Amino acid sequence: MKIKTEKGIQKFFSLGMHPYIIKKYNSLFDELLKEYQMTQVEIDVLAFLANNPEYNHAQDIVNVRGISKGHVSLAIEKLVKRGLVTRNPDPVNRRWNILCVEKKAGELVKKIQNIQHAFDEQAYQNISQEDIVKYHEILQQVYHNLGGGQHE
Repeated sequence: MKIKTEKGIQKFFSLGMHPYIIKKYNSLFDELLKEYQMTQVEIDVLAFLANNPEYNHAQDIVNVRGISKGHVSLAIEKLVKRGLVTRNPDPVNRRWNILCVEKKAGELVKKIQNIQHAFDEQAYQNISQEDIVKYHEILQQVYHNLGGGQHE
């Protein structure tokens, strides 16, 4: 993207930055993945459920987190087998299951959240709270402009 600024025309490689940021974030979990013999998707699903208890259906993870339905299903299956997550029929819609993070997952969830916190600290260092808020507001607007959030 090219934008006219006080310094003249500047190029911004926004689309190139996103994959780099995701790769950097995921790399922080390498040791944890080996320690627990898990995939990044399993970590992402568990983290999402732990951090967002109001989103407790597989479809929520697909819609909000943007992970494919197949990957979410496989991750949930593995997490249930390990006893880290339980599936219970939704009393409102019996075709759906309510997903709950189990106490057994507590230590792992804490490790995941510590890594997430360290990532945030590194990513947002030397950036004011006002600028962080503004950045996320703008990113949210771009997301909605491109049709994101239609299914939420």
